[in-house]
Amino acid sequence: MKLVSFFNSEFLSINVKKFLIYLSAFVILSLYFILTIFILPSEFLMTEQLVPEPSFTAILSETNIALGDSFRLDIVSVNNGDYADIHIVSVAFPDLTRIDDIVKIATYDFTLSPSYIYVDDEIGSKYSGGVETTLAQYPSIEAMSRPLKSDVPTHFDLVVTPQELGLFHIYVKSIGIPHTSDLSHYPYSGILDHQNEYVSVYSVIVNP
Repeated sequence: MKLVSFFNSEFLSINVKKFLIYLSAFVILSLYFILTIFILPSEFLMTEQLVPEPSFTAILSETNIALGDSFRLDIVSVNNGDYADIHIVSVAFPDLTRIDDIVKIATYDFTLSPSYIYVDDEIGSKYSGGVETTLAQYPSIEAMSRPLKSDVPTHFDLVVTPQELGLFHIYVKSIGIPHTSDLSHYPYSGILDHQNEYVSVYSVIVNP
């Protein structure tokens, strides 16, 4: 009898252990199911709904200069919307084939180093985040902060010394990433640049 009782108790002990293992597995799977069906999708949805709203003001120190003189372009940008993973201000020079000593950075407080874009560099287009690309037709400088919260001003000031007579044009734009709506870039309309993205145009007359 003692032997039978021993085997019965061992059998019960094994069954209890199996039951506890199965129960633990069931609880873990249930929690995973709840997370994946109810909690995580709402978190992902919240992330997808973030809408950065970049904007900027740009001021030219001069609109008429003599050849050999310089002018400043002072840019203050801000994110008026939700948290931006990346905040970009791009300044392009459609009349130039190279920047060299023509353009110098005077003030810069973005968190990442400026990025110089050269003619024929492969660059993103149509606000696609690099999914669609094109080749740069003229040089530009991109200022970037990562991340950028709302209502934090950033400064990007340039000193420009044109080397040719006539109109000297500058294209300025700002993009917030994630780019989730038409509010995630500035300006919202107007002239399209070589990336098929909207820009504000600033011009200075260079006289003899």
